[in-house]
Amino acid sequence: MARKQVTKLRVVPEARPNPAPAPIPVQSRSTEAIFAPAVVPIGAQFGADFQNMIGQTVGSYTILAAIGEGGMGTVYMARHALIGRRAAIKILNPNIASDEEVVSRFFTEARSVNDIRHPNIVEVTDFGQFGNLHCIVMELLEGETLAARIERAKQMDEQSAVHIVRQVTSALGAAHDRGLVHRDLQPENIFLRNHPDYPDFVKVLDFGIAKLLGTDSPIGHHTKTGSVLGTPAYMSPEQCLGEATLDLRSDIYSLGVVLYEMLTGRPPFAADTLGRMIICHVSEPPVPLVSLNRKVSSVMNHVVLRALQKRPRDRFQSMKDFREALENAGRPVSTSQPSSTSGARHRSMTPAWTGPAAAASPAARERAISSPAGYQIAAGSPLPLPSPPPAHAGAPTGDTTVDVPSGAVNDGLDLASRLVRLVLDRLMTNSFELPALPAVTMRCMELLRQSSLGFGEAARVIGDVPALRSRIMRLANSPVFPSLMPATTLEIAIARLGTEGLYNALVEFATRDMIEGRHQRVRDAFRRIWQHSLATALLARELCDMCGRESEAKFGYLAGLLHDAGKPLVGSLLIEIEQQLIRAGKRTLLGDAAWLSTIDATHRAVGGAVAKSWKLAHPVSEAIERCGAYDAAGGRSLGNILRFSSALARRLGLTVGPSLPAQAEQACTEGRALLLVDDAMLRHLSHGFKERVVALAAIRGQ
Repeated sequence: MARKQVTKLRVVPEARPNPAPAPIPVQSRSTEAIFAPAVVPIGAQFGADFQNMIGQTVGSYTILAAIGEGGMGTVYMARHALIGRRAAIKILNPNIASDEEVVSRFFTEARSVNDIRHPNIVEVTDFGQFGNLHCIVMELLEGETLAARIERAKQMDEQSAVHIVRQVTSALGAAHDRGLVHRDLQPENIFLRNHPDYPDFVKVLDFGIAKLLGTDSPIGHHTKTGSVLGTPAYMSPEQCLGEATLDLRSDIYSLGVVLYEMLTGRPPFAADTLGRMIICHVSEPPVPLVSLNRKVSSVMNHVVLRALQKRPRDRFQSMKDFREALENAGRPVSTSQPSSTSGARHRSMTPAWTGPAAAASPAARERAISSPAGYQIAAGSPLPLPSPPPAHAGAPTGDTTVDVPSGAVNDGLDLASRLVRLVLDRLMTNSFELPALPAVTMRCMELLRQSSLGFGEAARVIGDVPALRSRIMRLANSPVFPSLMPATTLEIAIARLGTEGLYNALVEFATRDMIEGRHQRVRDAFRRIWQHSLATALLARELCDMCGRESEAKFGYLAGLLHDAGKPLVGSLLIEIEQQLIRAGKRTLLGDAAWLSTIDATHRAVGGAVAKSWKLAHPVSEAIERCGAYDAAGGRSLGNILRFSSALARRLGLTVGPSLPAQAEQACTEGRALLLVDDAMLRHLSHGFKERVVALAAIRGQ
């Protein structure tokens, strides 16, 4: 059954419904969830033309497209000109902005949402008044609304529905604890983020905006100018009657309507006029779910109907009660009722391992590395992966030495081959000493992966480490995150970075510390490694967007950061091995040829191992390990994108180690053909890029 469209109440009785807007192309694109820096003043020259801002520069942002619009105003997708970060900028409709009370409440709600700081609530990073315009900057989300999912799936299975709704109850429960009632809960305001490790991660949108509007006009399709009290099909009976004292139980009713629609494919009530819709909510009982979908269990049917009770006291009395009832109802029942458990269960909300290593133990997964057959030393001969030690072998020690035959040439292939095998053998036996993340960083990243770290808790965890606290404060107050006011507390600074920004910052800090190098020879050989790493990360993220792999942009960025991380690690290990040989009486000095060729043959395997040991998402380590050569069959794969990004960074003058311009040019030519990068795309990537990276490298990771 097609889903009936309904809209919100308005205060303009004579207004006619606006025609439904044409589909906006960017809404069908997968746009990575990136947490934006603060909006900057919008020039008064836009004036009444603020609806036609596509392509305009707004401070440090370029407006790319309109994401959506309604009576409240227009939401735009924008890109930061310096760092490429994208954001959603909501510009309040000037007609509404003329009402001082509406504007005041608009920003009051924005502050309230910012205070909640729950991972399942859309993040507001900044807001303010600029001339006669009022703006809110929010995270830009990748995925689809629950409304789109219902339209496509018609009827969702119980496990999928519980997985989504329990996250909504968690978000609303946090809001209720702060005295904030949503009042406009509907499928359009529940967003499902795309993420391979966190399927259907929920973000609740438009928090508190429902308090601002209201009318008594026929139900139409598109929101008209006016003040919205709610969306009729999802309003509670007390909300329909305009009761000023409605409380959190109104949201419980609305969420019950949403869950009803998820399981049956339709809302419990349908009507063509507002008056008829109000009568349905206030006095008519809903049709039992089992009558519309026989796969719904009797327990779930009871839970939903209890949430839809007419009297608030007969419903669940808190979101916690609602969530516990859902979890009990969503558990598999006996085999006599197989239909209620027929849906596929969602994966755990923890990073998932895929591929051959998935069945191994956690320790084995972290040690696993790809075959280095694609990594070639100077002579071009692929090196086989060393056999693992026999089962009876003891634990490897740190005194492994290289047996150098008499008369061997120090810079020759034979020595390099042995060194490569030694490095890879240490990886396979877990005896390569990989840099560990600081305990506080590990704690924060784990909680961020589980989406259970609020900004207040993050501030408490990070605040115990002065050096990390100082880095976060400097980054939040840097030009990367411009704002009207400086971040004066750690909690404000973390809120400005946002969840994604904080996660990236923690990886950046750890990467910068790791690639410094313990030996002067390493520092001299890779003295521009941080600039090159940052350049590769930024290019990989941009290319993912251009190549239609927006959902992998965040992985491309992290893979770019760690792409060269193995170089100083392998270089330092080889120097230590050389020192061991000298102490053992072997007058063997590692020449530059053997040293560099060994590093080139092994650093990607080491970088991938670091990504695994830091528990970054699997595509990050996979891309690093597979970018040693282009995969002609892989097309626009993340590994190919990463290799081209590194080559383009070198071509633009951001080199690490020997520049080798001929090799960089050849790699760029091959990559352009494989990734279908045309001249316009290349110009966009290259224009002013080196200057931007030099400026950013001085800020990020400092």
